[in-house]
Amino acid sequence: MEAFERRAAEAEERLSLLEKKVAGKSSGGGAMSDEKLAEVLSVLYQVRGALGKEKNNQRLAERKQAALEKSVKALEDENSKLKYQILHLKRNLQERM
Repeated sequence: MEAFERRAAEAEERLSLLEKKVAGKSSGGGAMSDEKLAEVLSVLYQVRGALGKEKNNQRLAERKQAALEKSVKALEDENSKLKYQILHLKRNLQERM
């Protein structure tokens, strides 16, 4: 998950740099036309939206993983208790035979 977060932060940083470049070219009278600028901004917003969705998916996956880990821990505890009970039941049975 840390690798995903690192890549997401890098992507956001690159998007910010691109937006600054686009804003600089549009205000500085650069060679970028209004159509091209609109197209670039549209792509940037789509990428930001996809990044936001992926972050949300990551949070959901982390919550699900935490819930599963909690469930596994509870099942392991229950399993341990049942093994302990079985051990004592076997001893009692052997003593009565």
